[in-house]
Amino acid sequence: MSRQPTFTNIIHLRDFIDAITDDPTRENAPNYVEIQTDINIFEEDHFCSPNIIAEPIRTRIHVYLTQEERDLYVSNTFFYAEGRFSTALSTDDTLEINIQTLSLMRTMVPHGDRHRLRAVAQRQLARPSELRHFTVETSVYDTSKAAPVQFSVVCFLENTNRWKKVKTPPSGTFLSVTAKVAGRTAGTNHLALRVLDLAYLPRPASAAATPTPTATPPSKRPSRWEGRAAPSTPLKRLPIPDFGQRNSTAPQPSSSKEICRLGLAMKETPVLHAD
Repeated sequence: MSRQPTFTNIIHLRDFIDAITDDPTRENAPNYVEIQTDINIFEEDHFCSPNIIAEPIRTRIHVYLTQEERDLYVSNTFFYAEGRFSTALSTDDTLEINIQTLSLMRTMVPHGDRHRLRAVAQRQLARPSELRHFTVETSVYDTSKAAPVQFSVVCFLENTNRWKKVKTPPSGTFLSVTAKVAGRTAGTNHLALRVLDLAYLPRPASAAATPTPTATPPSKRPSRWEGRAAPSTPLKRLPIPDFGQRNSTAPQPSSSKEICRLGLAMKETPVLHAD
């Protein structure tokens, strides 16, 4: 039996709240809410492709809030969220990002800054050019459905000296990718990512095959212990050594002057194909 790989992904999001409602994926579950926002996408110099549509992406953030906390997250509140995410197409074929929140914070930003940021996000900066890209398949466990959700993202390499000699990963490769949301793909309507860092991971080792037990023929020699009484003294339990728990530190988002910058990390992710 082969050991299945573990998929993990994390997204960091800073934006403004458009609306907040009861979570439709959790009926009869009080205090579960859904924060809705269209995240800003910033076009940047030297990174523009006809295969990428840089438009706001509808995002649904699922989080548990008490009533007192919910009163603080009103429309136009500026917030930061971190959590596991997946993508899907809505009934009108609109790409959506769904986030299962691990951390949520709010801060106050003047209302006028929102319009200024979205105006900056819509400006044209560079002439579109062909960018090398590859498609990655990953998954996340959806607690509301109690099942994993599989989805694909398309990773683009920038036309700079850093990535000039880097080859696109071959099919079947396991990767660790850190990227920035760049928009959605024009043809397949997948999430488009600008690769910031890329590392290869070893392929998970296959578990050793368990040998099939074979029946042992009964011994012709009579059992030496047959007919003897059971021991009157119970067996002593050996003390279990306490090795302690392994501490893990959650990754911290990198600081950036771009308020709506997104960071994404995926580990042990197989590549479907590369272009």
